[in-house]
Amino acid sequence: MLLNMLGWIKGKNIIEDGNNMLKEITSKELLKKTPSSIQLIDIREPYELEDGYISGHTNIPMGDILDKKDQLSKTKDIIIYCNTGNRSKPVVYMLKKLHNISTYNLKGGYKDFLKISAK
Repeated sequence: MLLNMLGWIKGKNIIEDGNNMLKEITSKELLKKTPSSIQLIDIREPYELEDGYISGHTNIPMGDILDKKDQLSKTKDIIIYCNTGNRSKPVVYMLKKLHNISTYNLKGGYKDFLKISAK
């Protein structure tokens, strides 16, 4: 399966494919969650974390996520995020499509979370 970072699979945009493979959560919704009920996975590269991260995250870079899928919780809501939400979308799709692991994309990513949490 050919997947690029923009979320296109075999010429088809996964966001528009209508199969509900992509679940999203907003930053406002995330802030309402009990920290013990979620697992936050930051898929950015380690050097990108120098710009900040969401407290309680686990860093698993995008390129490693399929190899490290055993680190994903089987009991908590898993929320995947990157800087803007664009790289995390295909990861959410891949985990569901290839391994039937249900996760959420943080809409707008870390940048949106910063704006919302600062209010």
